[in-house]
Amino acid sequence: MGARNKMGEIINKQLRRRIIEKAYAENLEHNSSALSCVDAIAYLYSNVLREQDMFILSKGHGAMALYAVLETQGKKVKWEMHPEHDEANGIYATTGSLGHGLPIAVGRAYAKKLRGDNGRVYVLTGDGEMEEGSVWEALCLANRFEVNLNLLVDWNKYQVAGNVEQIAKINRKSLDEKLRAFGCRTVFTVNGHSPEALQMIGQMGDGLNAVVLDTIKGRGVKILEDERPHGFSWKSHPEEYKKALEELR
Repeated sequence: MGARNKMGEIINKQLRRRIIEKAYAENLEHNSSALSCVDAIAYLYSNVLREQDMFILSKGHGAMALYAVLETQGKKVKWEMHPEHDEANGIYATTGSLGHGLPIAVGRAYAKKLRGDNGRVYVLTGDGEMEEGSVWEALCLANRFEVNLNLLVDWNKYQVAGNVEQIAKINRKSLDEKLRAFGCRTVFTVNGHSPEALQMIGQMGDGLNAVVLDTIKGRGVKILEDERPHGFSWKSHPEEYKKALEELR
């Protein structure tokens, strides 16, 4: 793990290198989306999740981040483009089509409430995914049923078609206002690459809460940070692959 003195950020180089190597080996292309959320997922598993808690990755195209972290937990995952339901290895929902993970998470949280299980459900969505109507319908239900659900939004500011603010007027202010309007008890915006800032995830209590993760798409690999591609094949860019591994030594 290597550090950078910039806004308290830290680069999980081992996890990032694993993502890049497996992306090359399996010809998986959603590198940038995985690199923007891997720090938050790693922090969640290392410092927040209890045995009775559950994490669901709704932005399924960021699956390589989840795979890399689950491997550190001793899970045997299959590296595919999108996660397939495999509870024995820590994958609690099949996701990829956007807008599905949060509704599933609400159902899981409601089931916990009915069973008297005090575990919390954590779910991570993409910022472009917040354009999906099912996301807001799910928040209405979460608020109505008063479940223990913590939402993380990976605000890396880019979706497949471009900048989310230009496309859908999604920015820090609009996300905060919408999340509060739909019943989130607390809403924080934090640096999604800083372990100090990510401590806020663990400080969310019961009920419906949200953390907006201010992240950089492709974080840790220069070409991905500069170009912010939604899909990128290392097989087609072998020299850039070598440079990326060198950056993550």
